[in-house]
Amino acid sequence: MKVAISHTKVKPDKRAEIDAAGKRVLEALERERPQGFLYAVCPLPDGETFVTLSVTDDGVDNPLLALPEYREFAENFKTWIAEPPTAKQLTAASSYRSF
Repeated sequence: MKVAISHTKVKPDKRAEIDAAGKRVLEALERERPQGFLYAVCPLPDGETFVTLSVTDDGVDNPLLALPEYREFAENFKTWIAEPPTAKQLTAASSYRSF
């Protein structure tokens, strides 16, 4: 299993665009229901920083890359961020019904 976490700080004036594009990505995931993939986006209390968590089972390609909605999101991403995001690959040492 591959677990990734990222922190992204966005430009406050771009929040509505980001929210709308993110909603389209989540709707596409709901429509496609890819197996072996978990995804969550969590805004932090400051309203400008987001934590994104994705979990992909071994042998499964990241299904986001196949979604036109995600590709559109990715094309605009650089214009929405206030600073470069940080991303890390994690190892799930222990978990209760999280993955």
